[in-house]
Amino acid sequence: MARPLRIEYPGAFYHIIQRGNEKKDIFLSDQDRMKFYGYLAILHTRYKVNIHTYCLMKNHYHLIIETENANLASAMHYLNTSYTVYFNLKSKRAGHLFQGRYKAILVEADEYLHQLSRYIHLNPVRAGLVKDPVNYPHSSCKYFVSGQKAPDWLKTAFILSMFDKNTKKAMLLYRKFIMEGIGSETDIIRKNTSFGFLLGNQDFIDDIKSRFIEGREDPEIPVIKAAQYRLIPEDIKETVTKKIGDNKLSRKVCIYLIRRYTTLSLNEIADLFHNISDAGVSVLCRRIDDQRATEKRLDSAIIEMEKLLNVET
Repeated sequence: MARPLRIEYPGAFYHIIQRGNEKKDIFLSDQDRMKFYGYLAILHTRYKVNIHTYCLMKNHYHLIIETENANLASAMHYLNTSYTVYFNLKSKRAGHLFQGRYKAILVEADEYLHQLSRYIHLNPVRAGLVKDPVNYPHSSCKYFVSGQKAPDWLKTAFILSMFDKNTKKAMLLYRKFIMEGIGSETDIIRKNTSFGFLLGNQDFIDDIKSRFIEGREDPEIPVIKAAQYRLIPEDIKETVTKKIGDNKLSRKVCIYLIRRYTTLSLNEIADLFHNISDAGVSVLCRRIDDQRATEKRLDSAIIEMEKLLNVET
């Protein structure tokens, strides 16, 4: 089995997803969930892992965690191994409880953590279990929108601070934010996740690539090959200009894709186009990242070009 790429550094934020083996249930009772919460508490105290959001479904779980130390692998090994031993002993079973390795998506906290939290809290709504996510008993949502005291290991303050300095006002705004997202909460997450393990804007992706990916070679980690894959700028320009008749839109998409999928610097990209500086290229790409959530024509054009260029993320 190909190994996933694990990027670890102090202060990193991750979206953790772990599913049951063969899609089987991993939580059969409230006793199971309480035991899992106990392991989360130990994860926080022993491994210095902050849990910012959680949602336990029957056959999988979601977490947003922050590692104060660069110890994602050891922390997750403890959590999944401990719970598996408990579950197997209780159920008088043996073998794997979880479906392969956990998925860990590295998250740009300041930009996307609140969006990701909403996505996770709305998971029971998408599954048709509840209409109001606050009514789902096995997630952290209730602690974000009420005065109910959260467990010591759950940290709601950071995400709530993105809405207001006043906690009560922040809770009201967060609840409104959650409810307004029903039905469209997956869009921002999907559109801003690159290579299956990075959730962030282009600057964040470039930084992670330069620090942890570029120059690495490991055939057992296919995402490294995907992340290092680069296109020729001329191929991008030819594909985009043939398919997009609107010159203004075509230019925007060209610049954006060349920045995202080639090795050209900002200055080199600026030289390819008229009336734009290297700073202008950077600003345009950041603006497009923001606009993709609301401008469907722009987003659709980029998705179509990525398909044609075989670089869908």
